[in-house]
Amino acid sequence: MQIVRSFLAVTVICLSASALAGEADAASATAAAKKAVDFLTAQQNEDGTFGKSPAAKVPGVVGLAVKAIADSPGHPREKDNKVLEKAAKYLIGLQQPSGAITLPRFGNDSYNTAVAVIALSALENPAYKDNIEKAKKYILSCQLGDENGFNEKDSADKYGGFGYEPGNTKPNVSIGGFTLEALKAAGLEEGSPAWKNAVKFIKRSQDNTETNDFAGMKDGDNTGGFIYAPGVADDFGSVVSKRTGKTVPKPYGNMTYQAVKSLLLAGVKKDDPALQAAFKWIKNNYSVTENPGGKGTMGYYYYIVAFSKAFTAMGEKELDLPDGKKAHWARDMATQVMTLQKADGSFANEDKEWMENDPVLATAYALDALSLCVDGMK
Repeated sequence: MQIVRSFLAVTVICLSASALAGEADAASATAAAKKAVDFLTAQQNEDGTFGKSPAAKVPGVVGLAVKAIADSPGHPREKDNKVLEKAAKYLIGLQQPSGAITLPRFGNDSYNTAVAVIALSALENPAYKDNIEKAKKYILSCQLGDENGFNEKDSADKYGGFGYEPGNTKPNVSIGGFTLEALKAAGLEEGSPAWKNAVKFIKRSQDNTETNDFAGMKDGDNTGGFIYAPGVADDFGSVVSKRTGKTVPKPYGNMTYQAVKSLLLAGVKKDDPALQAAFKWIKNNYSVTENPGGKGTMGYYYYIVAFSKAFTAMGEKELDLPDGKKAHWARDMATQVMTLQKADGSFANEDKEWMENDPVLATAYALDALSLCVDGMK
């Protein structure tokens, strides 16, 4: 009996220490995820959309919520979740003759279609097979490749990327991350040239002269990080290269993690030099509290999902940091995300860029990340 008492006492002390430390575990992260699901559920409108923001009817927003709920702990499905059923019906109702799932007046058709495909695939309902197949063909029609009349010699910095609709020539790593995830979910065969071409585009967006053959990316510091698109400085701006003294686009977390996830989905092996360089950047810039290379909290909720998906794709639970310490990405990220959750289960970014001040969008992102963290802590 004394041994039992001693064991219980030690257990209580350990649990108390853990609580004081505030570190997440699978149970606490699951509870936080459930609160986020409850919030999104309470936000659903009669037409299947979520919330009251101007973007509430955009299929990308609805799709992010559907995917996050469907992949949350317990993996609810339509048969026992009317919220998912109503939202899926809304998405299917937006499918155009072209296969795109979109609001034509809003644009960003390939992005919205990709998120809808990811969401519908997560529901595992065979009734959506034909819809997903039509959407897959539409997404492929948006790729800048030979199949769609785009010659690599004419514009190597765009070749293999995905535009926002067929013929659009503004591809980037962000939209590529969503479209490739959708194509994977839709069952695009491994031998499809779409994968090979997409890998070319993504690798040409990396600050790595050893593997990047695009002339416009030869002046950086070889950090291994990724930018928005080859040679393009986006909202996160530029830096002066220490190696060459020239102004170059700045690599940052959102695109680096999105690129890593995409390369792994495309079948690139972890020992590939481009991925090895990216892993080095990740080790040197590991953070769960901010988007490294970013501006304040801009794009933070996008970041936590890209981060969690990339580490999940890597299949690694721990990371050896340059200072010799080990980082447990899932525990670290869940611990941080849980500090941001509001009493009603929602999340929102103080920065309104990319609509992350919309609690539906931010909560969908946070829920998706939390669910991946729960799996990563098992």
